[in-house]
Amino acid sequence: MLFQGILIECFQKINQERTTSSVYNLLIGKKAIQTIQDARFYHIADYYGIYPDLTKTDYYQQLQQLLERNYLLADDEQRLQITKKGQAWLTANKTTLAGFYGSTYKNMIEPFKQRFLLFIQTFTNIAKNEYRFIPITDNHEIEQFVKGFYKQYKHRSIVLLQQLYKELEHTLSMLSDLEASMFVDRLTSFSSYGSSLQQLSQDYQQSIPDCYLTLQKVFYHLLYVQEHGEEYSMLKLFAKNLGTADTPLSQTAQFTRRLLKKQHTFEEIMQIRRLKANTIQDHFVEIAMHEEAFPFFDYLDSTIYEEIKEVVHKKQTYRLKEIKNNVHPDISYFQIRLALVLYNK
Repeated sequence: MLFQGILIECFQKINQERTTSSVYNLLIGKKAIQTIQDARFYHIADYYGIYPDLTKTDYYQQLQQLLERNYLLADDEQRLQITKKGQAWLTANKTTLAGFYGSTYKNMIEPFKQRFLLFIQTFTNIAKNEYRFIPITDNHEIEQFVKGFYKQYKHRSIVLLQQLYKELEHTLSMLSDLEASMFVDRLTSFSSYGSSLQQLSQDYQQSIPDCYLTLQKVFYHLLYVQEHGEEYSMLKLFAKNLGTADTPLSQTAQFTRRLLKKQHTFEEIMQIRRLKANTIQDHFVEIAMHEEAFPFFDYLDSTIYEEIKEVVHKKQTYRLKEIKNNVHPDISYFQIRLALVLYNK
């Protein structure tokens, strides 16, 4: 029930303040500023982008099951709330949901995973003098990475495999037997093809979404331990240069940021970029989320900020409309959004 447990926790934390589609957007890692804000404001960033291939059909099927089993309940506006049964499940199983680092490794997880899997397939075949096999990925960049790796270390292939085995033995011992064994069954090596999600689902009597997320959780674990431990030389190689060149800002927001850094005013940026005010405001909010030195009080004086903050405390809400209805009419949605970013810094 891993996937459904994640859904229960997400709907508990957003507390009927967002629609069902907001959680779907979170799980697939939609790059919309609203989704990124939701992840941060409601403290569900660990689940951001953990299931990029999730279809809406599968998502709503899982929600329907939770509704039918009384873990979730829909209100008059079709917003979902957690039931006592759902809360009891969450309390008893909270630890099983730990271990995802979606927002932290959003730019790293997929290339890390593919590098890792293709390395094992390639080097186990080469160690057996088998040079003809069908790669498990056709991603050119991943293939080039492993080819470069092979050219540099081809005379040490056995040593590298032994080192990786040692690292995996240690890291997998920190996980449950289910997580470790499912992960191993997924690996493709010499004369052994990794199990498909369908096969894993049958073998472990788990749903396909649960199998997928269990594997994702293991890869997040590998990324975490290589970052925080010095003894994982092989895992560190698979993570090398991943994410370091990526900026959390969208490309269009980067352009706006450069103009902002050159001291252009809001109106000047609108003219230069030939974009509507709402679009530039979106960029400003996005920039504010990622920059410690953003000049919040150029657009939001302290009195307005304190008024917004008081409403957030009193009403216990991040819903923009709810806040807008309870502050001075002259306070704009843009100022509220900036205030919420500052509030969550």
